[in-house]
Amino acid sequence: MKVCLSKNDANNKEYNKIAFKSNPLINATSFIEERVLLNKALLDGAKDVSFIVNSNNRDESEERFIRSAIAWTTAFLTPLITLPLTNRLAMRHIAKLSKSFLSQENNLIELSNKYLTSAKATKQGIEELSRRSDFSEILKENNYDYEQIRQKLLKNNTIKLPKKYLKSAEATKEGIAELSKKYDFSELLKRNGYDYEKIRKNLINAKMSVLAFDFLFTSGTLGSAGFINRRRTRRKTGQDGFSAEFKMADKNIVEKRAEKYKKTEDMRDKIFLSIILAFATTPLLLRKGLLNNSGKLTDFAKRYGSKFDYNDGIFMRRLPFLLMTLAADSGFLLSSRNKTEVKDNAVRLSLNQIAYFGADIVIGSALAVLSDKLFKTDLLDKNCKKNWINRIIPPIKPIRELQGKNKAIATGLFWVNMLTLFGIVGIAIPKMLNKMIRHDVEKDVVINKSNTVGINSTALKRPSLQDFIKREI
Repeated sequence: MKVCLSKNDANNKEYNKIAFKSNPLINATSFIEERVLLNKALLDGAKDVSFIVNSNNRDESEERFIRSAIAWTTAFLTPLITLPLTNRLAMRHIAKLSKSFLSQENNLIELSNKYLTSAKATKQGIEELSRRSDFSEILKENNYDYEQIRQKLLKNNTIKLPKKYLKSAEATKEGIAELSKKYDFSELLKRNGYDYEKIRKNLINAKMSVLAFDFLFTSGTLGSAGFINRRRTRRKTGQDGFSAEFKMADKNIVEKRAEKYKKTEDMRDKIFLSIILAFATTPLLLRKGLLNNSGKLTDFAKRYGSKFDYNDGIFMRRLPFLLMTLAADSGFLLSSRNKTEVKDNAVRLSLNQIAYFGADIVIGSALAVLSDKLFKTDLLDKNCKKNWINRIIPPIKPIRELQGKNKAIATGLFWVNMLTLFGIVGIAIPKMLNKMIRHDVEKDVVINKSNTVGINSTALKRPSLQDFIKREI
């Protein structure tokens, strides 16, 4: 995780270099570090297990599980199925640039938004993107010895050649020839008369359509988990209250705590839909800024347009992902069944956002500063553009730009960072919130003048791991 994001450009991959040494753990860590969805999925996965284990009863644990299942399914469904499909549909039917649904020309959608500000910039961007498929330097450096190239790729598959092409030198030759076509847009340019302005406008329409759909689909799916759980638990138990409070007090007390919120359910459902639609207009504003030649929206598009790119065309970056999760989080708050669940969701969601979209950067920077001082490493990015944020939180270099000892230590520090975040969000927070829930229930029991009648003192005790295992079995 890093602070200076300007170098994290989807069009800046070193496809023309092959390293002699490689470490699978370092390569995997570098890959995860730069892909926000995978990064967050790992943290969420560990956190969600802790949330389920620390549930107060079976009904709550089932809700936590469903919520996690929806999040994980969406996390994998979006980049692996939904986006590849929508990318191709947009290039074929909205941009009308690719010749077929399966054509390699669909890869043009990976062109960064920073190259869509003018026809000249678009031409430059396409030329740079095309160089990803230029392996002439690799071939010359290795004297066209495909066996030598194959051996290097077995150690570090920098150009992401499929394994089936690494079985023999002949297969490697065939694979490189196939990969050379991946970013070959010569026919596309010829069909469109080398009209880069036309290509620019059509590509903007395609990219913004995909982004808008992704906002709607992903944030809508994630945010709907709370509403799904609310209806499912009501149908299963016949209760409208917050599931974490079941068995803590008599049913009439739990239901009374939910009366006020039940009356506004329909209104809150509509508010959530409005929020999702409002956030989905962001790509439309970005589209207008890219298509216009002047104005505040154009200035915004030129300055922040590249932040809305997708890594590899399928992995959402940090800024749009933050907006998308904020919209989704509103669904959990609006589907809450009483004030205690509102507080529970607000604390979990806000601390999760802070931990991932801020605390990770602070912790990573602090670890890098300590490492540079204690171990004489070079992890801080001294060439990053200076601003007030970077002066407070020194930026660090991405793992892919480091070598030797620096790369190894940075990899270790990345996982220290992740474990620290898990300790805060996955362990400390659920324990604190369970105490808050029990306190709120006890308070309402006292208000109802029922210190001894109506409260289940056994359920108010902190659940242990053994209790959880017995409950689930």
